[in-house]
Amino acid sequence: MSGIVNTPGYYYSIAYILAAFIVTCTNRKRVTGWKRYLTHFIFFAALICFMWMTDGVRQVLFLPAMTVSITLIMLYLYVSCEFTVSEAGYYCARAFITGEFAASLCWQIYFYTRGSIQDGHDSLWKWGELIVVYGIIFLVIWLIERGLQKDVVNVRINRRELMTVIVITIAVFAVSNMSYLDQNTMFSSPFAGEMFTIRTLVDLSGMAVLYAYHIQTRELQMKFEVDTLQNILEMQYKNYQLSQESIEIVNQKYHDLKHQITLLKAEANSRKSIEYLEEMEQDIRAYEAQNKTGNKVLDAVLTSKSLYCQNNDINLTCVADGTLLDFMAEMDISALFGNVLDNAIESVQKLDDKEKRLIHLSVAEQKSFLRIRVENYTEEKISFRNGMPVTTKKDKHLHGFGMKSIQSTVRKYGGSVTTGVRDNWFELRVLIPLNQRS
Repeated sequence: MSGIVNTPGYYYSIAYILAAFIVTCTNRKRVTGWKRYLTHFIFFAALICFMWMTDGVRQVLFLPAMTVSITLIMLYLYVSCEFTVSEAGYYCARAFITGEFAASLCWQIYFYTRGSIQDGHDSLWKWGELIVVYGIIFLVIWLIERGLQKDVVNVRINRRELMTVIVITIAVFAVSNMSYLDQNTMFSSPFAGEMFTIRTLVDLSGMAVLYAYHIQTRELQMKFEVDTLQNILEMQYKNYQLSQESIEIVNQKYHDLKHQITLLKAEANSRKSIEYLEEMEQDIRAYEAQNKTGNKVLDAVLTSKSLYCQNNDINLTCVADGTLLDFMAEMDISALFGNVLDNAIESVQKLDDKEKRLIHLSVAEQKSFLRIRVENYTEEKISFRNGMPVTTKKDKHLHGFGMKSIQSTVRKYGGSVTTGVRDNWFELRVLIPLNQRS
């Protein structure tokens, strides 16, 4: 009976491998190409060999052996995926309970069907049943994980989330294996069939709790992102409104000043006074000519950013046809251009050489598409993930929302955003179809 009661170690090792492999398939990769396949092979071989060698160890060595196995799974996830240590531990705990459930259910099915198996076909049935059961379980898990990745690329894990899943995992593992340690507790049974049922149901419940917690964490983070993006949208729009009010006041003052200069020129007695007044008039005309793109929102944003750039030794140039933006809402225009220019300004301000603080913005029509292109000089080594730059700030979960806001605004109009670095020039390119214009 002991051979039937004890689930073979290879049931668990295969289940752990499949559960961890699904995690690596549905999350961003740290290594790619042949290195990724080599990583799979090394850790799979290490886990299988170790669990084969420790299969059936004495109770006193059981927990240390399990600790080593779990550590191998965690290392595999950390090396394979772009996880922090906390994220690797979080997904390791979920993969571990998933593997526990799959192995428990598969062995329980074998236990209840072994009596109907003809002599000599036991091994064939065991492997056939393992392939079918594991195939169904992990196909379902893979589909669920893919579904959870649709709206959120990565769920950020901090110490609180990690400790929560660790406590749940320990509790589930302890209760599900209670019968193997002590058969006289309220959570255990001396009968093999009941032992398997208890273990399978507890592992299934643990999986359900972990998935529920994961979904809740994911939804809270999605809500946080949505609220943050909305706040950024509103903030940029308020900045535009303030800039517009300031520009209107300045324009009125310049209009009055222009008339006063005309009167002074008429009454001026010396050639030098006239030249001085004409120079002032040219400066005014230069102000009036700048940032007249044909879109008042873009004009206000550009004027505001231009003044900031002038005060911070940044050379901002612009060639833009603002009339192409007429189909966009004012709030979206202010958010889009406010964010792209803020990101560029933040980047060039890191340069010590003021001659290199260069930003260029262009807005034009290209083959029935609105093309927006922002370039700024950079000497940073920029990392990209899914085609977008990764923030270099330590508290990553509180930053990078400017780029997310840009993507959100562009997607609203059926467009796309691409970024890249070429010859020390960071480029952000936006394409939006112009068939939306009325």
